[in-house]
Amino acid sequence: MKQRDSLDEKRRQLTYFTSCNAGTCQCRGFRPVLNHEDETVERRATRAERENDFAPMTRDLETLGSEEIIECRTCGHSISFHAEPLKYLSQEDLDTYTDQISDLQTCCSELSEIDPSHESLQTLYITMQILLKSLRTLTPVDVPFIGKPNFEPESLSPYILVKKFIASRPVDNAEKQRLAEIGTLFLTEMNHWKLEGFQSLADKLNVPLEQGKYRMMYVRMDYYVNMPAKYVSFKQFQTVDIFGEKFTTTFCNYLINVLNTGNYTPFGLSESDLEENSEDLITFATDLRRYLETEDPQSTSTTNRRKDSISTEDVILKYVKRKKPTDHSESSSPRELSTSPVEEPRRRKKEPSSSAKKSPETEESMALLRSLIRAIKFEGDLDAMEPKTKVEFEALNTEVSRGLSALQEEESGLIEFRVIGNDLDPFQHHEQLVHLVELQNLFGAQLPKMPKEYVTRLIFDSRHQNMVILKRDMGVIGGICFRTFPSRGFVEIVFCAITAMEQVKGYGTHLMNHCKDYMIKNKIYHMLTYADEFAIGYFTKQGFSEKLEINDTVYQGWIKEYEGATLMGCHLHPQISYTKFPDFSKGIQALHCGYKSENGAESRGKVFGGLEHLFRESSPQLLELRKVPGTDSLKMHKKSCYHLDERDDSLDSKIGAILKKLTADKNAWPFASPVDVKEVPEYYDHIKHPIDFKTMQEKLKRKAYTHQHLFIADLNRLFQNCYVFNGAEAVYYKYGYKLNELALKLLKTSFPESSWYPELPEQKPLC
Repeated sequence: MKQRDSLDEKRRQLTYFTSCNAGTCQCRGFRPVLNHEDETVERRATRAERENDFAPMTRDLETLGSEEIIECRTCGHSISFHAEPLKYLSQEDLDTYTDQISDLQTCCSELSEIDPSHESLQTLYITMQILLKSLRTLTPVDVPFIGKPNFEPESLSPYILVKKFIASRPVDNAEKQRLAEIGTLFLTEMNHWKLEGFQSLADKLNVPLEQGKYRMMYVRMDYYVNMPAKYVSFKQFQTVDIFGEKFTTTFCNYLINVLNTGNYTPFGLSESDLEENSEDLITFATDLRRYLETEDPQSTSTTNRRKDSISTEDVILKYVKRKKPTDHSESSSPRELSTSPVEEPRRRKKEPSSSAKKSPETEESMALLRSLIRAIKFEGDLDAMEPKTKVEFEALNTEVSRGLSALQEEESGLIEFRVIGNDLDPFQHHEQLVHLVELQNLFGAQLPKMPKEYVTRLIFDSRHQNMVILKRDMGVIGGICFRTFPSRGFVEIVFCAITAMEQVKGYGTHLMNHCKDYMIKNKIYHMLTYADEFAIGYFTKQGFSEKLEINDTVYQGWIKEYEGATLMGCHLHPQISYTKFPDFSKGIQALHCGYKSENGAESRGKVFGGLEHLFRESSPQLLELRKVPGTDSLKMHKKSCYHLDERDDSLDSKIGAILKKLTADKNAWPFASPVDVKEVPEYYDHIKHPIDFKTMQEKLKRKAYTHQHLFIADLNRLFQNCYVFNGAEAVYYKYGYKLNELALKLLKTSFPESSWYPELPEQKPLC
């Protein structure tokens, strides 16, 4: 009783989200015992539709806040067992979690009232899931999948862009002051801009609007700008500080078009301010858009109209900030103006000026591009293709067409994908349980050899999750049951099936691609499954192979084995979006065939020897393309190159950290730079592919390590060169061995999912 009495109101409410610590109890939150009247309401609500009814949670929290409750109605244990994790929370943490409870109730209330087609529905779901996770684990709020500000890291923020634009204008001080006033109005309206629906916004822009980019922009603005204005536990961000040049250009197009219509209701400005300055705002937005399209705000080139001597310190801009509900300043007026915090310029990619004169290289590239477009006509010219190419292309085209059809159905809302599971919460979503039962029936019908009791046990097991396809007016038409092993870096696919009436429509491939993207998002890069004789063909098409790229010690003893089935695996690449990959691969094949048709006719049909001897002769330099047999007829420009648009920045940071620790080790000095031929003249007679830390750091700066295995391969080569050239009794062998031990430890920590490491030799140092 003393433990119970010591709980204050805030801790009592938090017990609603904390698990019970009584032995093996699985209760995930304290639920107060109901009186007879509330219990009757609870039973009726259970039989009725409770999807959008959050009254039970609100009622329980109110009861916990006002009454001393002893027993949990779910597990029967005392409240002290649920309050165990709360004993050592600071007052600051208690206040934070109390604010989150208040925000969760607000979020649930909005969810029960919002139109299912409203754009903010996704933001509300994200907010609710993040708040629930934080309250249940008593950890800070996670960063959602939409990322965190700044969203255009290689561009300047709208606030800095407007300042640079005003500072660059060749006008007198009076006119510049007027520009600053209009700039303030422009930023205020942008900061309070609320995005409309997709179609409505697209109609008001004079440029095409991609639905995917619009959705991401909407959710980011909604989560970081609009939601914090209502929820006290979220940090308030300003629109003009978290976006960049692309967002500014979109807003300029929007503002110009809506002001020209003459029928516009402002978001942040008063009607009088808009009426008095409408023409000036149109002119300002037009000039700013032209400035962004024709000049590079980061450039300091003398050809740029902005000189290095131009300073933005004299340009003072103020705008109306978004305020939180707890923001009580001296002025209660919502029109209070605030200057933007000082912002360091962010790096941005230099874009070519549209007004610049095209170089001969650019003209040549454009001519080559036009010739490729003329060559890629496979839809109508299949008969002109080589027999083998034609068959392969038709097969690929069929698969891609199915995938694109499924993707179009998803974009139109006909189908959707969800990850569901049984979280053992007695108050979990009713609709989720219905989908689990539908999936159980589907697997039972499509996998008749599997015992129904076994299927049911795994689907409703809290350790397993299920990705399902939901089709409008039909419910679940397919799904994958899987279990993840995050600590070991792989996932086991247990069941996978599509209902018989919906097969051969591309749903199976699209479902697996969604599952792959989901695993990559959760940092899992290996998929394993036991496939029977009827499923091997399907999994082979999805990139699975009997040759596993994961050590058997990682998964043995952790996954279920099936008699008569074949173990198959798939290694996922973190930089690939698998839901978009089929269309991408079709374009690559079309581009390749088109290029061959346009430029490689002389070499078609010829077979050339291998390239191993060429690599040996050119080592350690890169092999020039012109030295490869069969490429002499290709009309590639010497500056042509391939690059990834998006890189995994975390990969570079991991490699950089490993190199820093290795080079700082006392045993690393012999490997710091290339071996001097004057000191060791016979070294390069024995070592044909030398490598050292200096060379590796240069490759890292050039972004040469696009995958962890490329980096591991160089480390392995460094140690193997050491062991080959030096005997076990040499001190350098000892240095290499010690450094290899350290590298092995660092690599397994940074890349636990890797299937390859530079292993130590059997012969240990003898000195």
